Amino acid sequence: MNRKKFNTEIFNPELINYDISKLQQISNYISHLDINKLNLKKKVNLTISSDYTTDYWCQILKLFLLNKKIEPNIIQTEFGSLRYNLRNLKSSIWKQKTDFFILIPSSENLSFCPDINDKKKIIKKMAEDDAELWLNLWNKIDKKIIQTTFDPPIYPGLSNEDGIRYGGYLHYIRMVNNILVENLPRHVNLIDVENLLLQNTNTNWQDNRMYSLAKQPFSMSTIPPLVKSINNNIIYSLGITKKVIVIDLDNTIWGGIIGDDGIEGIELGDETPDGEAFVLFQKYLKKLSKNGLILCVCSKNDESIAKEVFKKHKSMVLKLDDVSIFVANYNDKATNIKKISKTLNLGLDSFVFIDDSKIECSIVKKVLPDVSVVNVSNDPSEFINIIEKLSLFNFRNVTDEDISRVQSYKKINQLHLKKSSTNNLEKFLKDLKPTISIEKVNPVNVIRGSQLIAKTNQFKFNSKNYSEKELLKQKKQVLLINFKDNIQNYGIISSLVFRLDKSSKILEIKNWVMSCRVFSRRIENFILIYLIDKAKKNNCNKLCFNFQITKKNIYLQNFLKELGIKIIKDKEIYSINFSNIKNLKKNYIKLSK
Repeated sequence: MNRKKFNTEIFNPELINYDISKLQQISNYISHLDINKLNLKKKVNLTISSDYTTDYWCQILKLFLLNKKIEPNIIQTEFGSLRYNLRNLKSSIWKQKTDFFILIPSSENLSFCPDINDKKKIIKKMAEDDAELWLNLWNKIDKKIIQTTFDPPIYPGLSNEDGIRYGGYLHYIRMVNNILVENLPRHVNLIDVENLLLQNTNTNWQDNRMYSLAKQPFSMSTIPPLVKSINNNIIYSLGITKKVIVIDLDNTIWGGIIGDDGIEGIELGDETPDGEAFVLFQKYLKKLSKNGLILCVCSKNDESIAKEVFKKHKSMVLKLDDVSIFVANYNDKATNIKKISKTLNLGLDSFVFIDDSKIECSIVKKVLPDVSVVNVSNDPSEFINIIEKLSLFNFRNVTDEDISRVQSYKKINQLHLKKSSTNNLEKFLKDLKPTISIEKVNPVNVIRGSQLIAKTNQFKFNSKNYSEKELLKQKKQVLLINFKDNIQNYGIISSLVFRLDKSSKILEIKNWVMSCRVFSRRIENFILIYLIDKAKKNNCNKLCFNFQITKKNIYLQNFLKELGIKIIKDKEIYSINFSNIKNLKKNYIKLSK
């Protein structure tokens, strides 16, 4: 493979699906590469501690992060040191400045191994004691932790009954894992190893020879799915998430072509195996939608004919109310997806496109490389498995705002259509009767406040994220902004962390983010006016902030330029007198108390 081909492969969206041998080949190449030439977007510091040797899978983890244009700085602790570090929370490992601790424990190092003659009460106490070590760690370490559950045993103690009887080692491991799950804090993400094995039946977790050779008990073929799960947890925590699912219709959520076969001719329902599989796939999509993913339709069809299926077919699980944007025409799908992206104010890297046509998928991949493209074809009973193996979605820390997102974006689309049809923008904004309420951070709303800072990209001053504990510690300097109008209540749409320095007469914005759902509503103007008024009452006369230019925060860059602030490429610290801030637009927003 030549140099140019290697460079292309590093950022190939399909890279995470390569087999281990090809991944190692590319990894060996990048070890000699100047990473500074890759034009990466973010940096992340990782500290990894395991009961295993981690050299091989750290190599692949680095590659997967580079694939997402993230530069990783990986620190590995000594082999087998995890158990010692777990029992010694004063160890230097826990004091390191890191973004994530990645912990890979082994069930072989659990303190006790139950016996079939032990009473249930004794076995439960053993499991609680083993779990308590980890619960204590989680309670003491206020850093993001990604950790695997305890892995199934290499040799089952009770043969086929090992997982269903007290005294079985697999049963015991599951007990410990369940205690951890039931007491999981928000800053810890667990990776379910047993479920990982079920999803990747073509790999063998245990490899006794590999353990003898390199103190790695799992096979090399297990590394890609394991590292993919860790990688997905990292990028999700960094705010790089999938938010939109764009689906085709014909031969994707039903069998056949509606324009040719008609409602009675398509295959959907329990009358046939394929028809039942399409129903199950629709249930899967509906569940994703209920958990906060935005569902859109992009189909080469007559819109009225396509919508009739949603309205009239008795076996349709998905309804028009589940769909935020419905696009059915004969334009190319890449163009339609770009329009959907613009309407939703969401970047294309947050999109997943699902289609049965290999040609359509190839075109979207080529024209819109940031979109995750999933080709489902031939057997509808495999559609869910195909998507799940890609580990595209993460439902950790789902908030009320996430759950209500579908209807919110549906109304945003309606708002967009109304705005496009009016000639009087000022009257349009005024007639919406927008109101804002500002609340201090508290144990209830801090989840949304922290999530918003982590996940927002288009209106975000800098890369500084705040954990829930960090926000609560400085709650007097944190504002959470709720927004509503006569169309809908958007909930908390903005998080702002600031500092008033009375001695220097400075208002410092430490970070400020705002949801793209409310762009073009002049909310940023209202908030800034509110902040300046607050600062002036404390005898401050200057605004300071740390601003980092990214490819995504164009909207924020334009807002700052409108204020008369000159954005300079390599400059991050900005300072401006209130008197020099210009063009704060009228916003028609009222403050609700």
